[in-house]
Amino acid sequence: MMKLDTVIFDMDGLIIDSEPLWYEAAQETLRLFNVSISEDAYNTTTGLRTPEFLQHWFRVFGIDHQHLEKTEIDILERVVSKINTKGNMMKGVEHAINIFSNNGFKIGLASSSPYSVIDAVIEKLNLKDQFSVISSAEKLAYGKPHPQVFLECALLLNSDPATCICVEDSFNGLIAAKAAKMKCIVVPHPTQFEMERWTIADIKLSSLEDLDFSAINNI
Repeated sequence: MMKLDTVIFDMDGLIIDSEPLWYEAAQETLRLFNVSISEDAYNTTTGLRTPEFLQHWFRVFGIDHQHLEKTEIDILERVVSKINTKGNMMKGVEHAINIFSNNGFKIGLASSSPYSVIDAVIEKLNLKDQFSVISSAEKLAYGKPHPQVFLECALLLNSDPATCICVEDSFNGLIAAKAAKMKCIVVPHPTQFEMERWTIADIKLSSLEDLDFSAINNI
């Protein structure tokens, strides 16, 4: 078995507590069309890129797709503004990064978010020097649950996917990691923690604070 030497972190909901901010932004924007998404329904689409997220909900609510581009810009502007004003780092992020760094892992970031959002997060949380490579699915042919963004990140890190471990919080991200033939640590939202679907992950944690390198070695 090939030795793990690379870790690829997801961002939204894992590095930064941004899912509530994305939800707020989506609600505010979709209110312009007199529609609303419940939080449970919203959670089924976490991990998707904004265009695919909007295409899904536009279909659900019967909104004309001619509004897609303008709505995407509106949501992204709202999200960046919310990150700048009230974005908070998730617990255990620095602990997890230090564990991998201290054990000689190459460290990358792979997100469904566009670079405008990634840049805002990295700046807000002062994490610029923590990641050797940052990949966005923004311009890729496919977003999560397709593995392309993870595979691109591994390629830029000069790592074999078989030596990579992904750290994720969403089910779409977990599927993407597994499709990339990578190991996966999942940190589900507390309200989803007991769901059976996480059993395909290699490690499930309630917080990154609980990450232990001995567990990684036993994957």
